[in-house]
Amino acid sequence: MTTEPASRREPLIQITGLRKSYVLGDVTVHALRGVDVEIAGGTFVTVVGASGSGKSTFMNIVGLLDRPSGGQYFLEGEDVSGFDRDRRAVLRNRKIGFVFQNFNLLPRTSALENVELPLLYSGQPLSAAERDRKALGLLQAVGLGERAHHTPNQLSGGQQQRVAIARALVNDPEILLADEPTGNLDSRTSVEIMEILQRLNGDKGITIILITHEHDIAEYGHRVITFRDGRVVSDEPVDTRRDAAAEFAALPALEEEVSA
Repeated sequence: MTTEPASRREPLIQITGLRKSYVLGDVTVHALRGVDVEIAGGTFVTVVGASGSGKSTFMNIVGLLDRPSGGQYFLEGEDVSGFDRDRRAVLRNRKIGFVFQNFNLLPRTSALENVELPLLYSGQPLSAAERDRKALGLLQAVGLGERAHHTPNQLSGGQQQRVAIARALVNDPEILLADEPTGNLDSRTSVEIMEILQRLNGDKGITIILITHEHDIAEYGHRVITFRDGRVVSDEPVDTRRDAAAEFAALPALEEEVSA
């Protein structure tokens, strides 16, 4: 698990000279200062950097949640840099799924209904029964089929994050953006979540872009991009990629050794 997939080598994402500035009172904050990045389809890229390094701003622009102040962003060869809010929303709904650190689930709504929610905004001509079937299938894929009718307060943090992953997949995105997806989870559950993400990337070919400040989490990807002060300071392949499935399978034995 040390090399990127050989398929789909053409850039899915191509970013050149990307800049983003914010005006806060009398101060201009330069969040991105000329970023150049290419990401091939079907790869698993992790983005690391300290708070304020620009990594979250980068994700917001890649996820079409925000527009750059300068530079260009090509998605599948189309320059989307200047798209207005409505055009970004349509493209985002078709191409991109999101997973966040705080899960962002509706608290009084079942896991099944949380997963279905993006379908209601997608315009897909699906009946209620078809939405149920699709959402339930995704919950089963992340190991939560039996918890479909539980609300978030009846689920653990790891289970809530698996619901969030299922929700991110419901519109069949090409790209999954994960912003600190393990930030609120213990070590064991973090490995479980990374196993799901590696499986989605390897089996389904979904392009994963994961933001993290944890360098051990970054080692689950094919490649690590490091941000500092709004710039990319390194962009390197992972020499020895961590295998989350193997690590998770070994965890029960490790726990028994510790308890003994």
